[in-house]
Amino acid sequence: MKLVSLFGNIAPSIDPLRQQAMARAYTPIIRTILVPGCAYYLFITFSHWRDETGLPLAILGSLSAFTAFCFYLLRQHVLTEQSTSLLRLELSGLLINLLLYTNVLVYLLINFEQSKLVYFAMLAVVFSTTAVTLRITLASVFLSLTTLYWFASSLSTELFDQYVSIGVATAFGSLAMATLLRKAILQQIDARLLADRLAAKARRLADTDMLTGVPNRRAIFEKIDYLVQQRRPFWMGIFDLDGFKAINDVYGHIVGDDLLCAVVNRASALNIEGATFGRIGGDEFVAIFTGQVDAKTAEHLGATVIDAISTPYPVDLLHLSIGASAGFSHFPSMGASGAQLYEKADYALFKAKTQTRGQCVLFDTAEDEEMKRAIEIERALREGDLEQELFLLYQPQYSPEQERVVGFEALARWQSPKLGLVRPDLFIRAAERAGHIRRVTNILFSKGLAEMAHWPTDISLSFNLSAQDISDRAFILSLLGQIMKSGIAPQRIEFEITETAVMTDLDTSSKLLEELQASGCRIALDDFGSGYSSFEYIDQLPLDKVKIDRSFVRKVAHSNTSREIVAGVIGLCRKLDLRCVLEGVETEAEMDILGKLQPDLIQGYLFGRPMSAEDARRKILEQDGAKPKLKPVPRSA
Repeated sequence: MKLVSLFGNIAPSIDPLRQQAMARAYTPIIRTILVPGCAYYLFITFSHWRDETGLPLAILGSLSAFTAFCFYLLRQHVLTEQSTSLLRLELSGLLINLLLYTNVLVYLLINFEQSKLVYFAMLAVVFSTTAVTLRITLASVFLSLTTLYWFASSLSTELFDQYVSIGVATAFGSLAMATLLRKAILQQIDARLLADRLAAKARRLADTDMLTGVPNRRAIFEKIDYLVQQRRPFWMGIFDLDGFKAINDVYGHIVGDDLLCAVVNRASALNIEGATFGRIGGDEFVAIFTGQVDAKTAEHLGATVIDAISTPYPVDLLHLSIGASAGFSHFPSMGASGAQLYEKADYALFKAKTQTRGQCVLFDTAEDEEMKRAIEIERALREGDLEQELFLLYQPQYSPEQERVVGFEALARWQSPKLGLVRPDLFIRAAERAGHIRRVTNILFSKGLAEMAHWPTDISLSFNLSAQDISDRAFILSLLGQIMKSGIAPQRIEFEITETAVMTDLDTSSKLLEELQASGCRIALDDFGSGYSSFEYIDQLPLDKVKIDRSFVRKVAHSNTSREIVAGVIGLCRKLDLRCVLEGVETEAEMDILGKLQPDLIQGYLFGRPMSAEDARRKILEQDGAKPKLKPVPRSA
């Protein structure tokens, strides 16, 4: 044990990484030694041709030439830096030592010169530096010194004793040199292995999501780039959790984190062949399906993941339910780069969340131009000075009973320096998809509050909220904070929502709308009648006003059915103590019919188109001094 401790392990390390590192460390050393070794034995061959004749020349010349040739082959074809193993290196070192030994042995057998016995001692020193492993060192040194003693045994006792002394000194010196050299190299190897392990660990940490343990955004996109470079087909799917934010807000981040880990466990437990599942941020995940997977199979796999994710979770004695939506794109048929594939999968995801929530949607290549336009708008939103570029127009809401404008609806507009005047539906949808909608809402709401400061206190403002706005409690509270700072009475502010906005998460939306209503603000349901379940929302949402969609209003002049529907909704609102607004009234003929139904409020081109802030102020100032020429039919007693 002490010998092993002193000289290190005699056998090569069984650790494959350490063996590989040793081979990498020793190979350049041995290759370097072979160059002068080959030159030396070419010179020796020349010397033999000069000094020897007959059989000695044939034997010694052939042996030295063969040695030079072997050294050349070892360096050029055997000990390559790319493919050398420790075993190959060890065997090559043994061969080198035997060739060196054989040359000296054969020469002394043919031309014995007592003074040249010291060559065996010199060989022992050389062996101690060239042998890769300690066992080869010990075997080579033992062979060399044993041969020295064998030759010296035929000499006088005095000379033999001298060579014994030389041999002993050489043995200890050689072993000490071999141990020190080997220890130094092994220390370097161990240091490099440690550095490699730390670097690998750092790499794993850099490529792993710290919460869930799956590949993170960086690792996922590195794999996508690799697959693209290798031209290997694959599907990329982006999964977004539905309802997670509400759980995170209500139960806290600890429960939310546990839920995310459970989602990953569910997806991983599916063991889909060729699938890689990773988290790219928040509650957004990516799945990569490699191989020859057709569109139908990809859609089925996406639906399988969604079904697994959507099963209720037992977390801390709770049974929490969330859903998921997914968008998929395919390489190479839908994009030539990771960025393009992500954009298209994200676009498909947006369609899934807005149109078919809870399902997997594949990108439709026919929508390429539409997506490019949307991305162009998103880029302009990110890069633009929205404080300067966004503005509001104001459309009057007219009260037939009071015969005056009692409020305005704020309509979002965006004048982009790059794109010009962008349609509201386009830039609002793009802002929602890109996650900029709260910034847009915040800027526009601030401008609306600033304009209200110039209005009389009996004039109200209706402001539209998006689905993302009313799913974020912190953002809703920030809007209430703005109202408080402005000094404007909350009762003058009305927030409009659509059934499309609330249907994404009805429970959360309802609670946040209740908080807005409790603060004094009013809530209006916009576009009533344009969806499929508006009456359900009237029952479940805290409403103060209902706005009947213009699709019914425009038909009242020639459709008895539309007229009866509008009359029925007006009567329903009156019974439920809700204000009712008729949208899209544009002609006197429409107003003649609608006036008989005793509507509460009218909004349409007949009483004012969307106008600038200056025009809105002017209209407010003028209306008290001069009534509009068009007087709707007053309410009957």
